[in-house]
Amino acid sequence: MKKAITTNIFYCACILYLILSVAACSIHGSFQGLNSYQEKTAERAPGLIQKPIVPICSLVQLNTPVVYAINGIALRLCLEQSGKALVYVWRPKCSSDLCIPPHILQTYCDERQMELFVVAEYYDYETMTLNYPLKRPIFGIDCDYYETQLTKQYIALFMSDLFGPHMKAEEHFYFLFSDGCLMDMSDKLEKLKG
Repeated sequence: MKKAITTNIFYCACILYLILSVAACSIHGSFQGLNSYQEKTAERAPGLIQKPIVPICSLVQLNTPVVYAINGIALRLCLEQSGKALVYVWRPKCSSDLCIPPHILQTYCDERQMELFVVAEYYDYETMTLNYPLKRPIFGIDCDYYETQLTKQYIALFMSDLFGPHMKAEEHFYFLFSDGCLMDMSDKLEKLKG
């Protein structure tokens, strides 16, 4: 009988420990990057996100921030008209050394006589309402066109439109083009060849 009471106390203590351990767990940070936040950003900043009414190659940076929602086909057509170009898939909240602020990449591209196309992986009100010193506006992926708000899904569809269905490029940030042809891609800028 004494052994049964001791065993029950032990089990109760273990259960109490597990309950307290689980209750103490929490997730820190945001889920930004899992969803597009296109609608939420558009509600907070009406006029920030726009659909281009002209070909995206003719768009220029304005004095007020504008993010143009595009698809991969529109970008591919523009790249075919460009010489040397860098496409940067920007994660606005990323603080890793893999993620470079757009204005620093603009300087990098200017020094190498190449065009920069910044495509935001997801929408973020705080970072997209800043006016970056870029030659082209920031582009965002048109979630309405791809009929999904899930980042992983619309990125795959966007990349398929940009490169074709055979190319798996979701894990890369940097894409180097020359006359519309993909020359190299990498997760780090310094790994690009060309």
